[in-house]
Amino acid sequence: MRVVYTLLAVFGIAILASCANPKDLVYQDVKNFRVNSISLNPDIGMDVQFYNPNKFGMTMKDADVNLYINGELVGHATLENSYKVQGLDTFLLPVNLKANLENILSNSIALMANKKVDVELKGSIKAGKGAFINIPINYKGKQELHVTGF
Repeated sequence: MRVVYTLLAVFGIAILASCANPKDLVYQDVKNFRVNSISLNPDIGMDVQFYNPNKFGMTMKDADVNLYINGELVGHATLENSYKVQGLDTFLLPVNLKANLENILSNSIALMANKKVDVELKGSIKAGKGAFINIPINYKGKQELHVTGF
């Protein structure tokens, strides 16, 4: 009987350990890049496409991500709501970005011409089922941003 309890304990710990360390989300693309409002700190919206490599679905909330374009910090992205995503699936995560107008202006010609720019996302997002952990978001690459809203 003692062996059965030991096996159950080991099995339970293995399950908890695999759930406690989800794989990082895989960045795929930025879509629907748009300007929601123009001011000294414009509100920019975008849909960030990720792939969830985990077998289980989860809820995403509380994003804390900085966006850099051509090496310049453009702004800080947040989520307005929480979002449920499926396991082993691609999804769009709508984010709002409070931008720094000065840094946007330095990239405005490239953005309006829809040329490829260096995009970097750095930060984390809380994800989980019941208990939430921070999942890092780190991406750097060339991206063509199709800007609408001007």
